[in-house]
Amino acid sequence: MKKVFTVSIALFAVTLLFVGAYYLIFRKTGNTAIVDATKHEESRQETEQAFLEGATESDIVAVTDFAVIGATDLDESHLAYFHGRNLKRSTLGGGAEEILIDNLPGTAADASWSPDRSKVLVLLGTESGDRWHLVTLSDRKVTPLRNGISSPKWSNLSERIYYSYTDPGTGKAELDSAKPDGTDWKKISSLTSPTSFLQTIPSSATLSFWSRPSAFEETSMSIVPATGGEPRRIFSGKFGADYLWSPDGSKVLISNTVTKGGADVRLGIANRDGGEFRTLLVPTIVSKAVWSKDGKTVYYALPLSIPENSVLPNDYYNRPIHTQDSFWKIDTSTGKSERIIDPEAIGGTYDSIDPFMDQSQSYLFFTDRTSGKLFRIRLNASS
Repeated sequence: MKKVFTVSIALFAVTLLFVGAYYLIFRKTGNTAIVDATKHEESRQETEQAFLEGATESDIVAVTDFAVIGATDLDESHLAYFHGRNLKRSTLGGGAEEILIDNLPGTAADASWSPDRSKVLVLLGTESGDRWHLVTLSDRKVTPLRNGISSPKWSNLSERIYYSYTDPGTGKAELDSAKPDGTDWKKISSLTSPTSFLQTIPSSATLSFWSRPSAFEETSMSIVPATGGEPRRIFSGKFGADYLWSPDGSKVLISNTVTKGGADVRLGIANRDGGEFRTLLVPTIVSKAVWSKDGKTVYYALPLSIPENSVLPNDYYNRPIHTQDSFWKIDTSTGKSERIIDPEAIGGTYDSIDPFMDQSQSYLFFTDRTSGKLFRIRLNASS
């Protein structure tokens, strides 16, 4: 009994620390909230109570017991992910695991899957440095791409790739296009930054790109035709902005820092031209969010524990700090938000990133940034 009491007191102290951080980081602004702030407050209180009571049952299930890279839905009933020098496949629950390709020429550090899941670009750490490689699942062929490539993404039909390329001699950066194996490369446009983030816009032949988000800088998004041309800026004026396109490319989810150099972050939404921006006031970042396949709902993780005096998103990626998340969804048309998992059923501490859903949208998967392991949440039919 004494041991249980001691553990309870420790959990209560930790919880109080989380509560204080929550109020300091996600304090109210003068804006009118679209998201239901009351429900977020209820989630916070119930999560704290669950931790205090030492709940052990969980609706969050581990899919792997090891760190993974580039996890994705491979088909209707399988997942795929990299583990060390291996590309593996498993069922949606993590069972019947098998190695698709072993003994890769380096350890996987990042990955970009083709839309049809027949190929994947993987960043491998080798003795000579990090280098992107093309992996073709049909013949298990591994092809190295040229050095200097960063942020590679696929065309919507999987027939070409796009990437930022930095000339090692001049240091100049450009946006290029090539066949998946790196041949037939062509310059699309010059870039001002070699660290630009890149996304193809779904249902279009257009690319979008922006610099690495920083709370001290306005992060503008530009677009350019995939065939080449002059870039056009379509969104600016937000500090620390990061972007995520909806599945049909009609809307873009935007996270940004509310004030320059601050800690308050919010989600917002704009149309495909960057106009009609409206805030959702959900205090999270796009790397913790994913669109539903119909583009109407955003599933997201809400951070509940960020240290005092943090700067977001900078400190989240650079220090790094780790969050304790609860899990929600929001209807982007109505602004109605609700939990997708009760706080007492969380059963642990998770810092979720890179969420995705299976093809039937029965499960929400995410990688825990602290452990690197892959987890899943069973979604209700109404989700």
